[in-house]
Amino acid sequence: MSPAVFPLLMVGAFVAFFGFALWAGARQSKKNAENVRRMAETLGLQFADKPPALGLFHSDVRAGGQLRGKRVEVFPFSTGSGKSRTQWCAVSAAGRGAGGLTFTLRRQGFGTKLMEMIGAREIAVGDAEFDSAWFIQSNQPEFFREALLPELRGKITALVRELGTQARGMEFKLDNGVVRYAEIGNFSDQGRCQRCVRATEIVCDLADVAEVFAEQQPRR
Repeated sequence: MSPAVFPLLMVGAFVAFFGFALWAGARQSKKNAENVRRMAETLGLQFADKPPALGLFHSDVRAGGQLRGKRVEVFPFSTGSGKSRTQWCAVSAAGRGAGGLTFTLRRQGFGTKLMEMIGAREIAVGDAEFDSAWFIQSNQPEFFREALLPELRGKITALVRELGTQARGMEFKLDNGVVRYAEIGNFSDQGRCQRCVRATEIVCDLADVAEVFAEQQPRR
């Protein structure tokens, strides 16, 4: 092979790799948008999407609307930056208030073991299967323990048992009056989309819990 040919081969390989990466990214972006559109139709929400960048990449794809008297949204977000950046899928429900209540339900795992080692305290509800699956925290532990009724626990358990075997980072969280379900990944995965659709009812139920707590607080 002539030495002069080698640089041309390198350039060709780079162009081919770049072209494939561009095609794969555009394909995933389109699939994300299509799946969120289907989720919006299933849940009766409004789909929103900005014009694709470069005609290929869909950005800020989300769905939103009113369900059970709550503002419900389906959306992606990310944490970290650079090589440490993590993509998440989420569905949230904002009720009429939380009265200062906060809570988090995280899947038990290595991260929660570390939290326990540094002194984090969890809530046990007395349901062996549920307690072994979820690391539960709240600023109102007694109230939240009682609020996790068997029916609500059953819905959360079913989400994991039936659809969550491949999920990463599953969590339910109430912060600033908004209950959010999130898991690591993007909406190009059908299983992840199914979990978010199923989790919509659960985040609405948990938003109801927050509203009950808010109603119990003395008026100023």
